[in-house]
Amino acid sequence: MKDESSVEQNVTILNDLEWRRINEALPSNLAARARNQKQKYRGFVEAVLWVACNKAFWSEIPAMYGAWRPIYVRYMRWCKAGVWKVVEKSIGHEKAVVAQALGSLLGQQQYSQQKRSLRSARGVSERVDFDR
Repeated sequence: MKDESSVEQNVTILNDLEWRRINEALPSNLAARARNQKQKYRGFVEAVLWVACNKAFWSEIPAMYGAWRPIYVRYMRWCKAGVWKVVEKSIGHEKAVVAQALGSLLGQQQYSQQKRSLRSARGVSERVDFDR
């Protein structure tokens, strides 16, 4: 486990212009909610970016973002809906490192999802080794 003080040092904060760009790129139903509950949704996006940039476990999210489990659950829902690809594109070139970190996190999630779906297709007891 990482030292708590070193984990919280690299906190990704979006400026207003970056948040506006992300909010405008969201699907209409999410964009309306994000406008009406700006702090909640912006904090959620920043929490996910924090995990991506720090290559941290979800349980290591700083307390300022809230409990990690609801953030993770919403992250997974947005993954299934394809929202993170939109967010990744809207981050822009100024934050290329952040966009790259988010892309890496999304790639890991997609890889895990493929493993789970293949495992369930073959039966729960049979394991698939992807690292061969």
